[in-house]
Amino acid sequence: MARLTLIVFLGFLSLQAQQTPLAIVDVTVVPMDSERLVEHQTVVVQDGRIAAVGPSQSVRFPATAQQIDGRGKFLMPGLTDMHVHFVREALPGKSQTASLNSASRRSGIPASASKDHELENRAYALMFAANGVTTVRNMWGSETIDALAREINSGGLIGPHIYSTGPITDGNPPVWESSRIVETPAQAEEAVRSDKQKGYVAIKVYSRLSKDGYNAIIAAAKRQGLPVVGHVPTSVGLEAAIAARQDSIEHLDGFLPLLALDGSLTAERLQHADLKQLPAIVQAVKAADVWICPTVVVYDLQRTDPVGREEASFVPPDVFVRYAKMYPNHDVDPRATPQGRAVLLAIVAALRSGGAHLLLGTDTMKAGTLPGYSLHAELENFAAAGMTPYEAIRAGTADAAKFLHQENEFGLVGKGLRADLILVDANPLADVKNVSKLAGVLAGGRWFSAVELNRQLVALRARYRSPVP
Repeated sequence: MARLTLIVFLGFLSLQAQQTPLAIVDVTVVPMDSERLVEHQTVVVQDGRIAAVGPSQSVRFPATAQQIDGRGKFLMPGLTDMHVHFVREALPGKSQTASLNSASRRSGIPASASKDHELENRAYALMFAANGVTTVRNMWGSETIDALAREINSGGLIGPHIYSTGPITDGNPPVWESSRIVETPAQAEEAVRSDKQKGYVAIKVYSRLSKDGYNAIIAAAKRQGLPVVGHVPTSVGLEAAIAARQDSIEHLDGFLPLLALDGSLTAERLQHADLKQLPAIVQAVKAADVWICPTVVVYDLQRTDPVGREEASFVPPDVFVRYAKMYPNHDVDPRATPQGRAVLLAIVAALRSGGAHLLLGTDTMKAGTLPGYSLHAELENFAAAGMTPYEAIRAGTADAAKFLHQENEFGLVGKGLRADLILVDANPLADVKNVSKLAGVLAGGRWFSAVELNRQLVALRARYRSPVP
């Protein structure tokens, strides 16, 4: 299936050019198959795969191989962001600014659709790569994003491997105007059939589905062997979504009503959340083998410090204008307050201590998130919730591959796996902040130094901010 074919991250070389073997010599490997380091290793990469991993004194590699000095550095799997939104085409004649948060609850094209999608996707793709994000799960598939994948695959664009769900599948009226509406079993059957036929990795359910529509999708997906991922529909509720064994639940909003937080959220109400309810909820999540992608970082406010402004400067400026119109209340969202953050981290902590499966994701691009950079912030959120560095990193490497049933493709440093790796200057198992200390990225078997990736970002920013002649 076309979308299940992993997208080879080729950088500047054409697909027709024979790939030069590469060796990372005398490096400390962080394999992520367990919490361990393996020192003085040489990793050989050929034809986009890891050809050998072993002690430096015994591993041999071709004399023609490009050599990367790994002394004092750590080689780990590339990161996976399990909840992202690349940009789809804008539908002709449709508003770009209808707000989800408006009093009238109007439906409208989301900010992840734009007439400038080609420009924006190039920026996002490069930002992911420059932060060591070599795989993503795109949460609203479209032909436009298929075209993006083909461009990356052809070597015309630097970017991550993309796994896409189908389009948002919602009730009537939908939250977003261009969503697919499902109300009947026949519509559910057709939606699942279409997504599976097109090679999507899952069908994505959304907030306004009716109970009947949701249950019809669950039944159809079970018959056709397609995972169900997405929001907890308001009409369904978290307990029923768990009972239905929805494969992954995105965000933590579905947990809040079970913590005596029904109705309009305020910082004061969040302060009085009944966290004693969490252990029972978590045990139900674990028993049903439901995976949770918390995306705590999605409630972050846009940074105004010099480093934050520099990172945001790589995004085309119109993107922020569009998101400000789409989410006018983002800056006053109670989940962004200290009380709200504490509740969200408490939920993550309970999920971790209860043994539930967690996935690392950001919901980027959003008003306060950025491609690549925000995944490192989410790693820090997981650590703040009590996860060890190994546990937090595993949620964005080995566990992401496990959820996608791609353990034989990525997620570890091991022979035969795709060479999607990152080289860092400090031990990531000592502190998750060390994951951001990138020396370079290996993706699809090709090496890009951190300096070169940053140079590419600066050049891209200069191009799209240059006046049109």
